[in-house]
This record gives sequence, structure tokens and C-alpha cells, in this order.
Amino acid sequence: MQIDNAILDQITQNMMGVFNKVGETREELRRKAHDMVREGVEHFDLVTREEFNVVNEMLSETRIRAEALEKRVVELEAALVRLGGEPT
Repeated sequence: MQIDNAILDQITQNMMGVFNKVGETREELRRKAHDMVREGVEHFDLVTREEFNVVNEMLSETRIRAEALEKRVVELEAALVRLGGEPT
């Protein structure tokens, strides 16, 4: 039994049309999901990983400076006591 090429071509075109629709739908769903996530981030006032890392680095540097200042205050208070003064 021989199948007409025109019928096979029509079936193939119909299947490709369905696959193209599925592809477009998938892209549309991806785009909508992306938009929803972006809206959620904006609504909940979330930050990006990059922003978080920048602030975290700033906090780390501030902590290091604060610890150095605390150490310096202790040293100055000790020097004051050695000179006969009273630390505050």
C-alpha cells in the first residue's frame, strides 16, 4: 500500500503547527512566570544577590573598623590609667 505524499506533507505540516503552538505557549508561560517573579520581588521589596553581596561586604568592612576602634579605645583607656587618670 502506497501513501500519498501530499497526505504525509499535510500531516507533517499540521504536526509542525501544533509543535510551534506548544513552543509559543511555552515561551509565553516562561515570560509570564518571569514577570510574576519580578513583580513579587518588587512587591516584597527583595534585593538581588548582587545587592546583598555588596551590603554584606560593607557590613564586614564596618565590623572590622569597629573592632579596630574598640581595640584603640581600650589601649587609650589603659594609657590614661597608667598616667593616673580615670577611664570613662
